[in-house]
Amino acid sequence: MILMVKKMAKTKTMAEELHKMWAWFFALGMLLLLFGFAVIMFPVAGTFAVEILFGIVLLFAGLTQVILAFQARKWGGFLFTFLAGLLYLVVGLLFLVYPLQGMITLTLLLGLALIIGGIFKIGLAFKIKPDVYWEWLTFDGLLSLLLGALILGGWPSDAIWVIGLLFGIDLLFSGLSQMMIAFAAKYAGHK
Repeated sequence: MILMVKKMAKTKTMAEELHKMWAWFFALGMLLLLFGFAVIMFPVAGTFAVEILFGIVLLFAGLTQVILAFQARKWGGFLFTFLAGLLYLVVGLLFLVYPLQGMITLTLLLGLALIIGGIFKIGLAFKIKPDVYWEWLTFDGLLSLLLGALILGGWPSDAIWVIGLLFGIDLLFSGLSQMMIAFAAKYAGHK
């Protein structure tokens, strides 16, 4: 009985906290929904944009790590920090110089990431069950698993457009999921 009362108090506190932030969940949901529609409408451009962005991020991360290695030269991890930074720089440059090969590689990575992310979303849903509409997170996780399997099933022939289309679909449904959580949070304390 005491555990039940504590769980109910925890659930009420969580509901009150989420109620205060419902508009942020809704705004995030709308943003994800809009980005999802845009990427679905232009899947090749979406794939190319993701690939180029990934290359730029790797270049920036590599450059930062190489600079850090030289600034902390006396640190015992200089060589490994430098080599890791150099690896990021080279891979980032390869993504930018060879975008088609980068798209093929990213397609594989996205498929794996969606499967792993789907597993995490489902795990989170069951962790918060029965709080705050865990069903939406389960649905989102199952969709991510399905999209990951579709990507890996068509790899590498579909690489030029699949990232854009399927990632757009994932963004769309993640946005919908966040909006449903926002509506649930908005009315959580008003039953």
